[in-house]
Amino acid sequence: MKLKKSSIRFRLTLWYAAVLLIILCIVSIGVYAFMHSRMESMAQSKLDSGYTTVENVVKFSFGDLYDVLHLGQTSMFLITKEYTNVYYTEAWENVHFTIKFDKENFKPYRVWRSPEGGFYKIKQGAIPEVGYELAFAQDITEVKENLRTLLTILLAGIPCALVLAFIGGYFLAGRALSPVSAITRKAQEITAESLSERLPVSNPNDEIGRLATVFNETLARLENSFDRLRRFTADASHELRTPLTSIRSVGEVALQSPINGDAYREAISSMLEETERLTLLIDNLLTLTRGGSGKIQLNPQPTDLTSLVKEVMNELSILAEDKNQTLLMDGPSPLLVTIDSATIRQAVMNVLHNAIRYTQSGGRIQVLIEVVSGGQAVIDIIDDGPGIPEAERTKVFARFYRIDEARSREEGGAGLGLAIAQWAVEANQGRIEFCDKEGPGSCCRITLPMN
Repeated sequence: MKLKKSSIRFRLTLWYAAVLLIILCIVSIGVYAFMHSRMESMAQSKLDSGYTTVENVVKFSFGDLYDVLHLGQTSMFLITKEYTNVYYTEAWENVHFTIKFDKENFKPYRVWRSPEGGFYKIKQGAIPEVGYELAFAQDITEVKENLRTLLTILLAGIPCALVLAFIGGYFLAGRALSPVSAITRKAQEITAESLSERLPVSNPNDEIGRLATVFNETLARLENSFDRLRRFTADASHELRTPLTSIRSVGEVALQSPINGDAYREAISSMLEETERLTLLIDNLLTLTRGGSGKIQLNPQPTDLTSLVKEVMNELSILAEDKNQTLLMDGPSPLLVTIDSATIRQAVMNVLHNAIRYTQSGGRIQVLIEVVSGGQAVIDIIDDGPGIPEAERTKVFARFYRIDEARSREEGGAGLGLAIAQWAVEANQGRIEFCDKEGPGSCCRITLPMN
């Protein structure tokens, strides 16, 4: 549990040291086993070779022990007959073997340790051709000492290597994680007022660099969202302040001036108009807020798109008649499209209302509905008004955006109609855009999937 709460640097160092310890243990065991087998094999080979040499000399001399003298006194061997000593070399005598050689204690191989600490490996066997027994000894003290030295080096080297590995691993982990420390320090400095700052990216190709890049992209999105929120708050405050100021002004003037009942009714009527405008603005803001947060539940149903557009045109025909405008429509009927009729109705109404509002008196507004390749229904709302500059065609869908600030306020627009239309269309998996048009005016195209 404590290990989980420790720093990544410390945990990486521990894991590195643990893995290295396992590797060192495996390698050390392998080295020791190999050297032990190799040195034991060499000693055994030397012992067997010496034994065979003496055995052959005794055998080929038909038991004449005089022939073994040429073997020298440095070799250690003992020749017995019925386990009674008949010959032994000087080297054998100098060792003072205390091993008893008889039938009961007969062993082909044995290791004997002298009182002085020396180790000897003895091979014992019979030479039946001449009736002798032979015991040949090989000094393996050096082999034992070499193996003991090797074991000591390995056992002492592992802790030393482990300490060095821990120190080196801690240092390397610190170097590897240094970008994380830099990112942490920078992240602690970033606040809502400094979202334009970015985390340092030392190497964009490694894991830490990619993580920092993702965080920077997140910061960019947050900065953009905060900017939009600030603009929205400022614009909303401005839009709300205008009708409130007007209501207050009218009320103060009515209270301070000696006016009659008709004048009071006119003042109250003016205040009610501003209140209605304020209510519409708040309703639109609520629609956008709920739509953006996904709180408005859509109910897609097969709908006759042509009939829906006709109903909207009938509702807005009074506004067009007031400006002596001509409303025309052309499209197949019925045209079934699976949509949420309420939201699409709102989108068509807002776009068509804008077209009526900004088209001059006596102008013409045409609505064309058609099915294009790919199974999509298209609604083109075309007017011959002042049009929208190409640079402004995407900006007009932003909240509170107006091409002509003064004229928009005079006609009561808050700059939310197209923003609501965009949300409504996109919520139905469609798209809305302003397209090129020959001659004056503008063309707003709504594209909807039919299924």
